Amino acid sequence: MRICQLLNIVAAIFLMSCSTEKVDETRDQRVITASWLKIPARFALRDKDDNFLTHPFFDVSPSLNKEKRTINFFVTTPEESSYKYNIDLYSGRLYGEHEFCAADDVWDAYTGELQKPNFTQGIVPQTYDQNGDPQRLVVFGMSKNKEKDLKARFHPQYFETGKIVGSLILESCDSYPCDLRSKWKAAQILLAVNANGEESSFSKVNFLNELRSKTDWTYFKAMLTNQDGVHQVGKKYFPAFRISKELNLEDTFRYLEKNSRTEKMYELVKWREGCFKLYDDLWEKSEKIRKQPRDQQFDFWKLFKEFYSKNSDQFYACSKLVRPANINEDPRRLWFFAYVQAFTNLEKNQFYYSCNDKAWAYNPKVDDTRYFNNQNKELERCRAKDFEKSFDQAINGLSLMKGQTNKEFRFVEYDSGRGGTHQKIYAWIGTQDKTLMCKNKKGLFKKAQPEAQFDVFPQDVVWETFTPDEDKTVK
Repeated sequence: MRICQLLNIVAAIFLMSCSTEKVDETRDQRVITASWLKIPARFALRDKDDNFLTHPFFDVSPSLNKEKRTINFFVTTPEESSYKYNIDLYSGRLYGEHEFCAADDVWDAYTGELQKPNFTQGIVPQTYDQNGDPQRLVVFGMSKNKEKDLKARFHPQYFETGKIVGSLILESCDSYPCDLRSKWKAAQILLAVNANGEESSFSKVNFLNELRSKTDWTYFKAMLTNQDGVHQVGKKYFPAFRISKELNLEDTFRYLEKNSRTEKMYELVKWREGCFKLYDDLWEKSEKIRKQPRDQQFDFWKLFKEFYSKNSDQFYACSKLVRPANINEDPRRLWFFAYVQAFTNLEKNQFYYSCNDKAWAYNPKVDDTRYFNNQNKELERCRAKDFEKSFDQAINGLSLMKGQTNKEFRFVEYDSGRGGTHQKIYAWIGTQDKTLMCKNKKGLFKKAQPEAQFDVFPQDVVWETFTPDEDKTVK
């Protein structure tokens, strides 16, 4: 007995065992370790034990091997999941998008009832598709381990490896009518099977035609083109997604190399330093103004005009990937930037703030690069007290955005509620406005309603105003 105990101690060191049970060494090697979020405390949240948080998109290499046709990925939505999840690149956390529901295929290609996905959905780390979105893939043959799937739903702890067998082109149309070819935006979705050595009916699948024969392919395509919603016009429903091509292996890699982009992490880290500097500069100058005995509103108006005319594009890019503040370190700083981000989200998505009307309004495009109203010129015409109202009004503006642009933003503190991941996010989440074509018990279509309507922004948070010129008291 003592000899076996001694062997067990040695075995623990060398990842062996005194028993005959096989140890999954590859699983141990696929643990995601923190790197991207090892940043100064004023920017980064940590866990309850003060450990750095992991970021599955930036902390894992894609490690594409064309010869073996393998690629790394992390799971966002497991097969047969009741809810669909996505990743917020800003926080590195998964969040719940919506609950799956019984529905019919809007294309009428699948005659049965759609319920839950018969495939696992994931994202290739450090890789973007041709639209600048994280590269998606679907994987067949993942083990249905409920405990592992539950952990994956809350936050990916491991990355997986898939064997690519082909891909398809999924096109989306953001605004109805979808009558013009130019309205459809293409994105490649990689098709893979589990490559981690787990035995399944898909383990020996190598090509797309073999994959088709191993699964209900019609159901799969219907699920993929219906799961994120459709366009609703009155009581009628129209497709918002369609599959335009299925690509074999050779065409898959050719398309991937031509259209995808893999992050060069050393360049991204250097770029992030510029974001930190941008955030610190705006915050420190704003705080200095707050300590003034007078002219706070006027000086902040001057500061913001100059900041926004020079840095709005950089700030918008930074706010998608880099957190400007840590709620645990400085709540005031976080909420200040949340309002500045709300301002920028509106301005970069076809809205502008009118100082005359003291409200946000739709800003039509003149061409692909210019809007009818120039926000910087509009700010020049503002009075300081009217300008500062733009931040409070930004929350109302975001509420109106959905009806004008088919886009919407909501600020997520915790992803709570039914089906949520219950993760701390503290970020603006942007989505496209689509209708989930669910069926009620009588088999009639209805617009799916969430269990509780999401607030655009926390109701207990307000913009911290700067002292008006006539008020000499510093708040």
